[in-house]
Amino acid sequence: MSAAAGAAGADALFRRILRNAGLLLGGKIATALLNLAAFGLGMHTLGAAGMGVLVLIHGFAQTAASFVKFQSWQAVLRYGAGSLEPERRPAFRALLRFTLALDIGSGVVGSLGCAGAAWYLGSLFGWPPEVVPLGALYATCTAFLVLATPIGLLRLFDRFDLLARRDAMGAAFRLAGAGLAAATGAGLPGFLAAWYAGTVLGGLVLIAAAWRELSRRGLLRREAGAPRPRATEAHPGIWGFAWSTNLMTTLSLGSTHLATLCVGAMLGPAEAALFALARQLGEAALKPSRFLTPALYPELARLAAERDRAALRRLMRRGLGLSAGIALVFLAVLAALGEWLLRLVGGADGPGAYPVMLLLGVASSIGFAGFALEPLLVSMGRHALALRLRAVATGVYVPLALTGLALVGLPGAGMASILSALLLLAGQAVPSAQWLLQDDNSETG
Repeated sequence: MSAAAGAAGADALFRRILRNAGLLLGGKIATALLNLAAFGLGMHTLGAAGMGVLVLIHGFAQTAASFVKFQSWQAVLRYGAGSLEPERRPAFRALLRFTLALDIGSGVVGSLGCAGAAWYLGSLFGWPPEVVPLGALYATCTAFLVLATPIGLLRLFDRFDLLARRDAMGAAFRLAGAGLAAATGAGLPGFLAAWYAGTVLGGLVLIAAAWRELSRRGLLRREAGAPRPRATEAHPGIWGFAWSTNLMTTLSLGSTHLATLCVGAMLGPAEAALFALARQLGEAALKPSRFLTPALYPELARLAAERDRAALRRLMRRGLGLSAGIALVFLAVLAALGEWLLRLVGGADGPGAYPVMLLLGVASSIGFAGFALEPLLVSMGRHALALRLRAVATGVYVPLALTGLALVGLPGAGMASILSALLLLAGQAVPSAQWLLQDDNSETG
């Protein structure tokens, strides 16, 4: 392939990634604004202490989901793309049975584990005794937080528009419920019901969208006499892939939610609410990576499978340059508007979270600047290395955060986030740079 043709192909590929990322961005912006409005309504109605209890209960469910959720959407992309032809339909249905079983099993385990944790640990985080049963009941929404197969299907079918719509609808349900709870004086139970409804209804919308796409494409019909292979027979290596991708994301998301729980345990619910608000604003730089990564991952996997190293290098250079520029712009905007936003959403208590918000902003900007490195490592077949790097960064973060909280309060958690982000970036950048700088005749690492 000529250099001009390669550049043109890279341009088309990059435009497709940006188009899909743009669809998700629109949904994420709408979702963030709706969630921020619901959060502000809760802060003004319940106060920092009451909102802190809600944040911690929802954080319990999110943490449980992070630790038990299999990233089955990645398996759907990895193995589903080559199983859509008519002769491969039995293998595709075997993949669906496998990933759905993972989702259902993790939902059950997560709900039971979260309910048990709420009963025994709720008082540790300052929950009033009458709230503990509500926290255990809230745990059942974990089943809707672990849904990954429908997400993978919609990404596989290039229906990023439906994914964006689903995110915004879940947040809209939550805001509507919060408004109803505030208007009726339902208090904390009403706001918990609003958060619960937003999670469950958003999950149901996702399931319905994926089911319609499967039906429309005729992928649910099973021909008479068609074989019924097991997933491990149709897709060798699927278990190892599922475990490695699950553990990497568990470490990434779990550490995020654990930070809020650590603040609640060390400083109380009111400080946990302020930290959650600071994290929503300060980690906004990570939001683009959460829609760019799903759009980037399928393209990286395809190019790696084709061994098109030149195209991969061009794509990575453009992607990393774009993310670094966005990160710098985000930090400047956050420094200028952050205090005003904190006061707008959090009321009189909000500006107290400004220092930790800036620190979390720096950490999230570091993470976003190198967001494409982990997908590259996975595409290179370096699952084990990517997993070790995540484990080290998470293992370093938790003791650093607890120490920082004890020494300097909320800013200590932000400082720990920066150190952890730098460590992860350095660990990912070295092997990625070594691979990118090799000549075209070298073997993929």
